[in-house]
Amino acid sequence: MDTVHEVLERAWKAHSEGAFDSALNDYIWLFDASAADAENAPLRLSYVLSAWAKLAEEHLPARHALVKLRDRDSQRLLAQADGDTAEVLFNDIRAINDKLGDLQNTYHLFQQLPPALAQQCARSAMPSMMACGDYALASRHLPQPMQHLTQAAAQLNERRTGFNVLTTAGMSALLAEVYNYINELALVLDLLTGCGDTAAADAARAQAVALVQSPEARACVQAELDAPGTTLDAMIELENFSANE
Repeated sequence: MDTVHEVLERAWKAHSEGAFDSALNDYIWLFDASAADAENAPLRLSYVLSAWAKLAEEHLPARHALVKLRDRDSQRLLAQADGDTAEVLFNDIRAINDKLGDLQNTYHLFQQLPPALAQQCARSAMPSMMACGDYALASRHLPQPMQHLTQAAAQLNERRTGFNVLTTAGMSALLAEVYNYINELALVLDLLTGCGDTAAADAARAQAVALVQSPEARACVQAELDAPGTTLDAMIELENFSANE
């Protein structure tokens, strides 16, 4: 039986050769099959979903299949509506909507969740709330944005101690942590700006650098603020370098 990686390679090849239906069938299988496999589960919302979304740009049935999957999981979520499994399901739906460019769907789904589950899913739903202009709802779920930023910085500082940035692996790990931190910073800045508190947003932007203890991590954060996209570009460049070693 083919492994997940073999099926993914086969799907990429089929897509590149114009065998769109074959590629789509493999992506549908991969998305569900990898969910039950702890080792390959991270592939679902990264390589598999990204490849499927890219196919959907060229092949309308692939987009229809994504919408069908999204709607199926939405029904499952609303029927279940509690527990850790429901939180994972909501994150899957959010990721699909991100690829579809349909943040409004995520926002409306979030509004239907019971309070306890909504609190669990709030971080995942936050960008959709703000994209839909509901900063009041976003503020209720993130009432202390600066505390959130401080906690994100503390996590980055703690994890940085385990990386040897003189190695490719260590630098890759650091960049991944910086990327996550930047995402949390962007969330805070968007919320403060959207609420009209530009002074607090400016202060948070400056504080975001000062909170980072490691000189290497701090330089990466500053580089990202100076030129957005720097971190992701560096991650891709380092990944390509590692593949060619």
